Amino acid sequence: MVAALGLALLSVATFDTSDGPANNNERMVSLAGQFACPVCSGQSIAESDVPIAREIQKEIRSRLDQGQTDGQIRTYLGGLYPDMDLRPKASGVTGLVWFLPVFVLVLAIAGLVAVFRRWRNETPSVATDADRAIVEQALAASSQREQSRRALAAEPFVDPDD
Repeated sequence: MVAALGLALLSVATFDTSDGPANNNERMVSLAGQFACPVCSGQSIAESDVPIAREIQKEIRSRLDQGQTDGQIRTYLGGLYPDMDLRPKASGVTGLVWFLPVFVLVLAIAGLVAVFRRWRNETPSVATDADRAIVEQALAASSQREQSRRALAAEPFVDPDD
């Protein structure tokens, strides 16, 4: 089960079934959407209407018209605006941020499965003669205390001041 879950997560993470953008305009929008606007808060270059974002869009379109690949343009923009990349590479420390939670989740599930199997397979313990002797001693002591309590309760109360 854990292996199947891990395989499913790996296949979803590594295989992109989309055909990608078909023309240069779609490619430009896709690439511009992968970088944050340098002056806007919370907007990508594709979403922003500020002059610097329009200039970057023109630069992307120009490089696409020159025949550059998406990877080359990403490298170029990443060099100009390294902190603006909205899709950081999954390597090094960034890779740990992406894959460590999945790894911990898989380990936790595997641990729970192992614990539940162990609990299910445990045979009930049988009381030994020593266990029975301890229980009999405890019951006898309890019975003696109960008899003493009843005897004290049956005696009439005598007030020493009388």
